[in-house]
Amino acid sequence: MQEREALYRYAVELSQQIPWVSDPEGKILLIGPGWSQLTDMSYEELLGSGWMRLVHPDDVPRYLETRRPTLATGETFQCEYRIRGADGGYRWYRTRAGAQRDRPGAIVRWYGTIEDIHDRKQTELAHRGHARVLELAAAGRPLGEVLEALCRLAEEQLSGARCSVLLLDPELRTLRHGAAPSLPAAYNAALDGLTIGPAVGSCGTAAYERREIIASDIASDPSWENWRDLALSHGLRACWSKPVQGQSGDVLGTLAFYYNEPRAPTPTEMERMDTVLHLATVVIERQRKEAELRESEEHYRHSVELNPQIPWAADPQGNIVEASPRWYGVTGVPIKEALGSGWIQAIHPDDVPLTQQRWAHSLSSGEAFDADYRVRTIDGSYRWFRARAGARRHANGAILRWYGTLEDIHDRKLAEERLHWAAHHDDLTGLPNRRLLSERLGKAVREAERSQATVGLLFIDVDHLKYVNDRFGHDAGDALLREVARRLCRTVRPTDTVARVGGDEFAVVLAGVADQAEVAGMAKAILSRMQEPLSHGGKSLDCRASIGGAICAGSNMAPREILKQADLALYHSKAAGRGGFKLFTPAMREEARRTQSAFGLARKAVTFGWIEPFYQPKMAPASGRLGGFEALLRWRHPRKGIQSPATIAPAFDDPDLGRVIGERMRFCILRDVRGWLDAGLDIGRVAINASAVEFRHDDYAERVLEELGWAGLPTSCIEVEVTESVFLGSGGEVVERALRTLSAAGVTIALDDFGTGYASLSHLKRFPVDVIKIDRSFVSNVAKGAGDAAIVRGVLGLARSLGIEVVAEGVETAVQASFVQEHGCNLVQGYHFGRPMPAADVPQFIMLSK
Repeated sequence: MQEREALYRYAVELSQQIPWVSDPEGKILLIGPGWSQLTDMSYEELLGSGWMRLVHPDDVPRYLETRRPTLATGETFQCEYRIRGADGGYRWYRTRAGAQRDRPGAIVRWYGTIEDIHDRKQTELAHRGHARVLELAAAGRPLGEVLEALCRLAEEQLSGARCSVLLLDPELRTLRHGAAPSLPAAYNAALDGLTIGPAVGSCGTAAYERREIIASDIASDPSWENWRDLALSHGLRACWSKPVQGQSGDVLGTLAFYYNEPRAPTPTEMERMDTVLHLATVVIERQRKEAELRESEEHYRHSVELNPQIPWAADPQGNIVEASPRWYGVTGVPIKEALGSGWIQAIHPDDVPLTQQRWAHSLSSGEAFDADYRVRTIDGSYRWFRARAGARRHANGAILRWYGTLEDIHDRKLAEERLHWAAHHDDLTGLPNRRLLSERLGKAVREAERSQATVGLLFIDVDHLKYVNDRFGHDAGDALLREVARRLCRTVRPTDTVARVGGDEFAVVLAGVADQAEVAGMAKAILSRMQEPLSHGGKSLDCRASIGGAICAGSNMAPREILKQADLALYHSKAAGRGGFKLFTPAMREEARRTQSAFGLARKAVTFGWIEPFYQPKMAPASGRLGGFEALLRWRHPRKGIQSPATIAPAFDDPDLGRVIGERMRFCILRDVRGWLDAGLDIGRVAINASAVEFRHDDYAERVLEELGWAGLPTSCIEVEVTESVFLGSGGEVVERALRTLSAAGVTIALDDFGTGYASLSHLKRFPVDVIKIDRSFVSNVAKGAGDAAIVRGVLGLARSLGIEVVAEGVETAVQASFVQEHGCNLVQGYHFGRPMPAADVPQFIMLSK
């Protein structure tokens, strides 16, 4: 018995549990050792119900509610509650008790124990708090609500603390209010928007320096210098702050604990702070990532909704399994009907075969799908769309799904069609241009080769378009071109192609004609239609044209060759006097070759300085006195010597070469004249021939006068000769202005080849002519032909009456010289008096003629 009692005594003394005994009503009768260390109440005060004064007020109702039924039933009792210790703090305890009964079964005593479970309970409560916070976060509750629950949990873990969470704005580098349920609202408002930095309280400094800041006494802590009064005014004396950092190391915010008295954290409190800090990191980072995810999803949703493309997906076999609701909004076809291959019903019937073919190819090959087709829209019209898709594959390469988009490209397609039309058509007339003409001609030639048919090509040049533009304006010229286009289209067959290939040039491709007679017949029909006048703005415009033609009769002829032939024929048609038609012949090609050769020689002559003037004298037949010279073009070949101008004559009509040749001649002539005058020679007037192309730039007179000034020559020593062909065409006004400018400056104007051109008398009336030159064709027959003699006499009489000087050209015999002398001719020119000579021979000729 003694050993048993000793065993029980030592067991009770060494146990962490404190035994007690109460009566049937629960009043304490006896309590074991340990209470004296637990509380500052005396043993006597604990007996009965006195110990209830130690129970935390919040736990008393729960204890009484749990204990009351067991007192009546005698069931085993168990309850957990907090008891105030000797230090004034509360700790968690668990009480367990069982009833002792007598033989009848009535309760005689209650035997129980009380056990310190504070650490376990704290851990349990912390786990529950953590779980509650995480549940709130997982449920997507607002961050402020979750952080407030976190602060409540932290305050339960650190007795007497008031918790605060501030969130960092990374762009502004400021701390914004997160949660602080136990701090004054005014204090929270004052810290909202706090800029982080050194010595900015505990939180601002912790965020800035990325380390914990423990201010155990705010009143003396240097980091609180600028914020001390604010904190103290709200009863805050200590602040422990740690930065909340994410996995990447970025600062997310701060976690702080405030106390109403100066104090530093214990190691246990530091551990609990770290636990709460970790939870704060998880919560804030999770919320931030969820916010970023929501932002990303919202961005994606808006991008999809606002993107004009319609997304869709298909299974590996190509059956549509998903499509954007915008499909219905665009097509009016319900999504369910579009699934599978139902989307085909919305495609234009003409586009279905090619679309299905390309889709089948992508499905079989796995290559990306890309196709343009028209889709019927909800209003019944069709618009162009572009469908693209790519395959998502398994790691083994198998196609899992197709993802694609449908993009409205209608406006772009129309713009491309307009650009394509513009690239192949003329804006003014709407006719095919040269590019499309070449395509149509090539197609016609290829078909003719297969069928052994004949293709005809007509090149049409509108006569005098520049004259119309200059006289009536470009509006009139444009109206003329449009009318020419309409007349051509009304004249040719529906199967023919009418094109505008240049400023005043048109072309007609005649596919499947019988022979060249049919081509010529069409050309004559066009010329007849063009003779009808056009009225524009009250003015009558001339629509006449010149036509060149070529045929390809089933031979292997390239389109560019027939184009060249028609162009050559047009050139000869215009050269023959305009308003007519010429069909290509091989002789034209030979002539073109000679022309090209002439151009090549002319370019060399200009480049290497081979051009030089020869001078033919003009003499007074009665006295033999020298009246002057005419400068005639010659060019000196390095091997063949002096060459006639006829070998390069085609170059005189070229706009560029003709002008350069004229400039070269004037330079040489003025240089020679300057030298003769300096030598004291009396040379009379030197005539310079001017071609039509030299007047086209409308600065001929100014250039001649400027060159005379550079040479220091008087205008009276120069005579400008023009032929009547210079006056013809649309440049008559330009020529007239130039001649009047020269005449006013003292330059003599001579009309060459008089009588061989058109409207010579009108030219004498309109232009300032000082000299007329009778053409050699009349002078050579004065002794044999009465008609030519009469013409020469008539011209001489006309000139006398008008006060115009006359020069007879081509005087080669004494009879011819006597005839023109007898009838009053002023000057004669020809081999009878002197052949053309180089400049070096002129001085000797002048000396011998005196």
